[in-house]
Amino acid sequence: MTESNGSPIGPTVGAGLGAVGGAGYNFDPDQIAALLPKWEVFRDAIDEDLMRLRMAGQVAQAPSADPPATSNALRVNASIRAAMEHNAALRSYAQAWIDNLKKANGTYRTQDDTVLQGLQGAAETANGSGLYEQGHE
Repeated sequence: MTESNGSPIGPTVGAGLGAVGGAGYNFDPDQIAALLPKWEVFRDAIDEDLMRLRMAGQVAQAPSADPPATSNALRVNASIRAAMEHNAALRSYAQAWIDNLKKANGTYRTQDDTVLQGLQGAAETANGSGLYEQGHE
């Protein structure tokens, strides 16, 4: 999907997950880390909406026992239930993004740390502080 100017849009754009060349993705751990609190705020707002919907469902009653009022109350309650189902789907979506961003960030940070440790070990060996220290032939 693209914007009117031709630039790509979608859930990965702005999430630190941009397409690289013709294939694959480029992961920016700092950008991913910056997105996590935003998704958590979004998820928490969804939870607050659910509480409001529950309260609305508790107070939505027919003002009288006549058929039009009763019918209207039933429709209102059905609408609130549908909104609650939609809310649950939104929360699930937001939580999945949070989980995936945490997983991606943790995985790539760990991998970066492992590579860095390997490079530092190679540098120590090259400087004579490793297995082949200078002077020991």
